[in-house]
Amino acid sequence: MRKFAANYVISNTGEFLKNGIVVAGEDGSAAQFIDTKGDLREIAQLTFHNGILMTGTLFVKTTTAAHNSDQPFESLIIKSVAELTQFSNPEIIDLAKKVQHQFPEIRIPEIMTRITTILQTNAGFSMEITPGIYLLSGADLVNLHFTPKSKLKKIL
Repeated sequence: MRKFAANYVISNTGEFLKNGIVVAGEDGSAAQFIDTKGDLREIAQLTFHNGILMTGTLFVKTTTAAHNSDQPFESLIIKSVAELTQFSNPEIIDLAKKVQHQFPEIRIPEIMTRITTILQTNAGFSMEITPGIYLLSGADLVNLHFTPKSKLKKIL
């Protein structure tokens, strides 16, 4: 088991944990998420990363998109994924950066939650958790916004 911590962790359920910890199993899948309530203490064999940690996810197209929305945010998501059959972490971050550019007032937790929800409800995708831990670096961690320098790297 390996332990990783970061300024923020996005759990499998989409919860945004400040100074969270993710414990990875032998296969690289997230086995446990620990909410430190923002109070991260030193723990043996804990690796800290500057940024936002997330687990591997894969969205697979299972049905046709339900409808085109008249809501600008939702419409942008549905149009962006209309021709795709799969959608993984790198594509999610690319889409999130595009959304951030269009809607600069929205913060990372809301963007990620809304993308995930729209993909699973109106865009016709189902979500699978896959092995892997990813680090999003280059984001504005004070205001919680994506920046042009935001990039995703697989660390496990």
